[in-house]
Amino acid sequence: MVREVGEKVKIDVATLRPSQKVKGQVIRCDLIRTLTITCRVTYDGSATNPVRVNLYFSPNGKQWDTVPYTYFEPDLSAGETVQETAIIDMPEGGYMMFEVENRDSSVSATNIKVWIDFVRWVV
Repeated sequence: MVREVGEKVKIDVATLRPSQKVKGQVIRCDLIRTLTITCRVTYDGSATNPVRVNLYFSPNGKQWDTVPYTYFEPDLSAGETVQETAIIDMPEGGYMMFEVENRDSSVSATNIKVWIDFVRWVV
């Protein structure tokens, strides 16, 4: 197997209103072993719930699960900017779509950036 250069997919949102969600790109899962997700967010000083990065699976890229395949939440530190990375095991086939969700129903989260990196193996 030969390692192919990884790809970067990104969400960049200035303000995510209370309970708002923003979708990212769709990623083809085949030949991806792991996915690295990094999320940077500035929490409001009154924040009580963290943002969440949800990943949804589809076997064909058309019909999507309604429950996340997995998710990751950067630690909540009210009034602070937090950056955290998670490593996700991927299914062998199908598609993934990701979104970032403000789980706080009262205050906005700002300066949100989500980077997703992965490497494909070429046979």
